[in-house]
Amino acid sequence: KYTTATQFHVSMDEDLHYLLDWSYNNDDSTMTFTIRVKTTGWVGFGISPYTGKMPGSDIVIGWVDNNGKAYLQDRFATGRTLPTFDSSQDYTLVSGFERNGTTTLTFRRKYNTGDPKDLILDSGTTRLIWAYNYNDPPNPDNIPIHDKMGTRSVNLFNTMPESDKPPLPSDTQRHQCLAPNVTVPARHTSYWCVGVKLPQVTTKHHIVKIAPIVTRGNEGVVHHMTLFECESDNEWHGYSADCDSENMPDHLRNCRGGSIIAGWAVGGEAVTFPADTGFPIGGKNNPKFGVIEIHYDNPDIKTDIVDSSGFDIYYTKQLRGSDIGVIVMGHLVTPLMMIPNNQMRWNVTGYCPEDCTSRGIPSTGINIFGFFFHTHLAGVALKAQHFRNGRELPLLAENKHYDFNYQEVYYLKNQVKMYPGDSVALTCDYTTAKRNKFTVGGIATRDEMCLNYVFYYPKIDFTYCSTAPETKTMLPLLNKMQK
Repeated sequence: KYTTATQFHVSMDEDLHYLLDWSYNNDDSTMTFTIRVKTTGWVGFGISPYTGKMPGSDIVIGWVDNNGKAYLQDRFATGRTLPTFDSSQDYTLVSGFERNGTTTLTFRRKYNTGDPKDLILDSGTTRLIWAYNYNDPPNPDNIPIHDKMGTRSVNLFNTMPESDKPPLPSDTQRHQCLAPNVTVPARHTSYWCVGVKLPQVTTKHHIVKIAPIVTRGNEGVVHHMTLFECESDNEWHGYSADCDSENMPDHLRNCRGGSIIAGWAVGGEAVTFPADTGFPIGGKNNPKFGVIEIHYDNPDIKTDIVDSSGFDIYYTKQLRGSDIGVIVMGHLVTPLMMIPNNQMRWNVTGYCPEDCTSRGIPSTGINIFGFFFHTHLAGVALKAQHFRNGRELPLLAENKHYDFNYQEVYYLKNQVKMYPGDSVALTCDYTTAKRNKFTVGGIATRDEMCLNYVFYYPKIDFTYCSTAPETKTMLPLLNKMQK
């Protein structure tokens, strides 16, 4: 159901010129979108077939004319040309107006319209495309080419609603974890790792919010960031290097396979923890150090970009009701996880088995409120299944269209209870059609992982619950690799 007029919102571009609000209603399976674009011309909004590209996309184009009349057209793209007018107009215009140089359109559609030219709105990652022109069309049948365009991955169904985000406590303090004036490598894609101190407090505090900080002017370069827990000394604070380079110490590099605190991607917003929960720092056995992985996107191969992006950590000594914990589930990060080359689809499954949860989870259970799925570049889909007493329970979470460059917490609409003796299976699908060598499990970006960081409360002494095959079971595949 709608909880607020605009339940969720993101910026579609780095300049904040194209803003998207949306809400959904499960009673009638409809989603309502509002786009606010800094133009007095036409605006376009589309759902891409999980590629982020125009061909095959489900698109609407709208504008407000000089008389204040709003238009909306349901179209579909067969290529990189003007999308074709759809004979079945399945988007309903709710309102439209221009004010202060901004065009605002609100429209609604069914999750599944039944029209084969419309894409189904589904859980997990949805790749949206956007465009706009500075002028209105001369007539409804003559839409000039866009002046600006782009793409954005979002999670339409499993983002925390604005109404559920609690206010910050009155004594909230801020601590910045930043890259130390990194010269961005002069190559298209790079992954940079930075060692950072978490807030240095002697008594227990709670982190309640983590917000991204992107260096002004670098909004188009900083693509995504992930903050990992790390067991390291503060003397490594500020140390930075290419994550996969020989200069990165092993103990910092290996933190990328450890527990995650927060993630952010282009256009994303702050991570806000649920009311009455907080991520514990200070005191015994709580993290004091972290590693930030930053994905830089430098397609123009510029040599003069300096970056100090990172995270703003909001923390308080007003402890909330429960500590947040993170359990790493899935497949152990090991070279025994092998994915053959030239595969359109190959899946790997890791388990959090019942004998582990029987020992690690108390009889009162834990409350799961979110997931952070994680593979590397070959990963295309993940699915987490929940079992109890030999029976499969409702699906925990699934992302059919995983995007490595869009990693954020997947919030559950309804929290799930996990008890001792339960088990979880995590299945990861990979595509290696363009690779000519085997891919193995490992920390490097070209290696692979199959992990699910499970966010829950109350925190217990149970951090990892993963499996890997025995070496002897992998011998046939190892022999094949050697031939």
